[in-house]
Amino acid sequence: MIGPTVAHRAPSGTTTPRQGTNARIQEVTRQSQRSVARSRFAAKAKTNSVKVLASLLVVAAVVAGAAFLWKVATDPRWTGLSAIEVRGVHREDPGNVAASSGLAWGTSLARQDLSKARGRLLVDPWILDVKTRRRWPHRVRLEIRERIPVADLGAGRWIAADGTVLPRRGDAVLPHLISGDVPGGRLPPALLAPALVAMGRMQAAGWTDFAQASVFRDGSVELDRGAGSPRLLVRPEDWKRALARWVALRRELGDRAALFSEIDLRHGSCVALRRAEGGA
Repeated sequence: MIGPTVAHRAPSGTTTPRQGTNARIQEVTRQSQRSVARSRFAAKAKTNSVKVLASLLVVAAVVAGAAFLWKVATDPRWTGLSAIEVRGVHREDPGNVAASSGLAWGTSLARQDLSKARGRLLVDPWILDVKTRRRWPHRVRLEIRERIPVADLGAGRWIAADGTVLPRRGDAVLPHLISGDVPGGRLPPALLAPALVAMGRMQAAGWTDFAQASVFRDGSVELDRGAGSPRLLVRPEDWKRALARWVALRRELGDRAALFSEIDLRHGSCVALRRAEGGA
């Protein structure tokens, strides 16, 4: 007969060899992992070193190329100024404009201060604006915008639409600008500015046959076309409509228009004008 099975605990000494084996396996595993990590780190460091070195070489090449290009750009033999091209002048002399710019002949275009050149030219009252451009390798272009005179002040002086007084240059058919009823004959800017703007626009539209323009205290402008024609009284802000009225009125009156010494075109109140405008 088989008796009951009894489980006995193995002596503690019998488990020691198994525990030591596991510890050694774990240590070997850790060493292997550390070795793999070191290898990966070394490979990554090597890759990064190659990238850093390549980047440094590229930067060095760029710096060297830039230095070479700057040397070429600043070498008068390759980029020295040998020509100044002046455009847009009508009253100005191109040679005088080039000389007044202060640009240095023979100096590299890269070292030319175009801002200062522009500032020097704008001192001339005839020059309204200047655009400067480098035209490599040896040329600078100056594009000039001149002021246009709209009236004659007398004593060798003209005046532009922006109120700038210009020394007379050449010939031009301009109305003589005077004060109508302003005390002392000196026109304040508040009166003068709109009158000059209107005269400039009249000139651009082809109304250039006025011999004299008088400015009055209320802002009105009297346009004198000379003997045999009536003086025309207009408002600067409404000059286009006023001169259209004059055309219609002259067509209506014919030769009888010369009988009038002055015609007020600031409104359409006369009978002949009303008929010409269809009863307006």
